[in-house]
Amino acid sequence: MKNQFIIFLELLLIAVVLFNFSGCKKEEEPEWERCTDCSLEEIAGNYAGKATLYEYNTDSELTNQVTSEEAYLELTGSGSSGIAISAGVVNLYNATISAGWKAGQSTISSPSDGEFFADIWKKGNQIRIKGFNKRYFPGYNPPLRSLFDFEVIKTE
Repeated sequence: MKNQFIIFLELLLIAVVLFNFSGCKKEEEPEWERCTDCSLEEIAGNYAGKATLYEYNTDSELTNQVTSEEAYLELTGSGSSGIAISAGVVNLYNATISAGWKAGQSTISSPSDGEFFADIWKKGNQIRIKGFNKRYFPGYNPPLRSLFDFEVIKTE
């Protein structure tokens, strides 16, 4: 009889613990999705994040690599269907890019100041832009001079 009572208490304890933990579901956070419905007003603003700058010599050999947590990106409207971009890391790299853009695009691209390409992502109210800016040596069949690879999140 005593053993049955102990088994009953153990089963009761297990049931209470399982019942309590079943209510502790962690809400799943939404995942980043391509922003196919963003407007210029949504994506315009200041961004901060991380970046890596790769620098090359005229023989296309990597000569320097710097990673920074202080990357910035500034997006502003330019005319009715354009966007002005400033990207870089203070005292390390800066690029000013002009690109055409219209609502509904999930990418920004431009051959201005080398080559610029970025994907626009959204999660809830957050906007993330991930991309790169390439610069080439002038007058060469273009060997790459630098590659600025960045990932930033909108701050304001």
